Parts: sequence; structure tokens; C-alpha cells
Amino acid sequence: MDPVRTTSDSQRSALGAGTLPVVEEVRPGIHAIALDMPGMQPPYAFSYAILAGGDSRAVHVVDAGLDTDANWAAFGEALASLGRAVADVETVTLTHLHFDHTGLANRIREASGARVRMHADEAAAIREGLQFSAGHDVGDMLGEWGVPEQWRDQLLAIANSRADFGATVIIDDELADGDVLDLGDYRAAVIHTPGHTTGHICLALEGANAVFTGDHVLPLINPGVALGGKRTADPLGEYYGSLEKLAPHAEAEALPGHGFRFAPLGSRCAEIREHHEARTRQAAERLSDEPGLTVWQLAGKLSWTGGWENLPIVSRVSALAQTDMHYARVVSTAAARQ
Repeated sequence: MDPVRTTSDSQRSALGAGTLPVVEEVRPGIHAIALDMPGMQPPYAFSYAILAGGDSRAVHVVDAGLDTDANWAAFGEALASLGRAVADVETVTLTHLHFDHTGLANRIREASGARVRMHADEAAAIREGLQFSAGHDVGDMLGEWGVPEQWRDQLLAIANSRADFGATVIIDDELADGDVLDLGDYRAAVIHTPGHTTGHICLALEGANAVFTGDHVLPLINPGVALGGKRTADPLGEYYGSLEKLAPHAEAEALPGHGFRFAPLGSRCAEIREHHEARTRQAAERLSDEPGLTVWQLAGKLSWTGGWENLPIVSRVSALAQTDMHYARVVSTAAARQ
């Protein structure tokens, strides 16, 4: 398969310059609107506005950015530049439950009467308060992971604060794998892609050779796994299965939640899987050398961008959860060989 290539120079240039990309038409009538995520990485999230043609003023939205007054104003201004208003929005489809994708959904719903929808597993996770903790009692897990006492309060505070994000999202319709959504002049097939969260979905646009990938597949970031909803026995294996579910769209362009558009989707799926499998191999090597390592100790011996010592504290809960999953795969693989 061909190497991954950027398909939006303007989006990639903006990311490199640390600015917000301009509103960009990615398919006829489909526009990418970048909404700011101040002080965070990645620095913005995309909301996609799909405009109905003909005499209809209907707008269908995929993902709703971070809930700030500045983003609310920017979203309204973007629609106005396209000849629409927030009041024209008929549906808001959310790829997953994280706050940087659900943020403006309630405001849009209140202003327009739009129906907000996401996968049934995500809706259940919101009701159960599992937006970030992946089904763990994080306080207990920090002990099981061998986290030193001096780090526990900070990490627990981060996990608890993240768990509140998106808790008030009102969901009108719960989606399932295989549903086909009417998006004005387009139809999109719902693909349930558990991994990043348990109810994450991608949306494949019929006849447009494009897929809204949310945070399931991103151009530069290797998405974290099991970061929302009830954690399953093998989150990484489940994620690999979800990457494979996109095989029918291997040649498609990805319309991601962050970063910039890229293609072919299948090549990036292969890169991400190899990244995770390489980390599992690295974990196996470290555990072979030192079988008694805790998850905390193992995390400090794995390769992270910038190094474990420089990993921001806000990223360490996720990094520990990822390490735990790789640890579990090493153990299960070793047991299967015996």
C-alpha cells in the first residue's frame, strides 16, 4: 500500500505554525471547522459541518469541539461564513465521548433543537461516569500499578477531573454498528471501532471515498487505547480488530478529529498497529530482563516521545494505562506458549 500522504497542505501548515486551520471544504458541502483547545495537545479539534443542498438550509455536524465561549462564537461565525446559522443544525453525531468532541453539543441542541447521537456504549459510559477512567477505580489501580505515594494524589486528581468532562451531554439517539445516517446530500455508515473508547465510531461516507475517523486513526498521534467506557479483557486486541474493520476503506481519505487530512487510511492503520506491537515487544524484552517490574517501573523503561521523565503529568495516567495493557499482553502471550 502507498505511504501515508498529507491531503490538506493548509491544515498541516497551520498545525506546524501553531495556528488554527481556516475553514476548509473537504468534499462538496462538507466543511472542516477547527475549534481551539487552548493550552492542550493536540491544539485543536475538528468539527465537520455538512450542508444540505437545494432549498434546504439543514446542517449536520460531526463532533462538536471543546466547550468554551470562544469556540461557541467561532462555530457560529464559521457557519455564518457558509451561509448558515446554528439554528439550522439538525443533527450532531459524536464519534466518542471525550470532552474535546462533545463540548458544544448541548449548546447546539438548545439553540437549534438538533438531535444529538452517539454509540449506545458511549451513552452508557456517560451515564455511568466512565468518560476517562476506562472502567477502573483509578485510586485502586494506582496502587496495583506500583505508583509511588508521592505521585498518587496528582495522578488521581487528573483522572477524576477528566472523568467529569462531557458528563452532562444529552443524547437523543443511540447508534449501533451498521446504522446508516442521513446527512443531507450524503449517507454515512456507522462503523463501531472500540479501542480509544469502548463506543467509538467512525463514519464512512457512501460514494465519497472518505471516512470520519474521530480519534480512532490520527495522522501523527498514535491514539491511546481504553480511555473511556468499561475496559474489556483485551483492549489492544479489540483496537486491532477495529483497525481491521476499516480494511474496506483502506484507500479512502481520513477526515480525522485532530491534525490534518491524510490518505490512504489503510497505511496509517498499519503504522499505528506496528507502533503498538513494537511497544509490546519492548515491554516483553524489559520484563524478560527484570520479571518483577511493576507497571510504574516498566513505564519508565519504555520509549515515550521526549522520554518518560519529560512526559507531562497530565499524560501519565494514560501512559500507565497503556503500559498495563502491554504488560497484560506479554503475560497472556507467555501463558499461551506454556
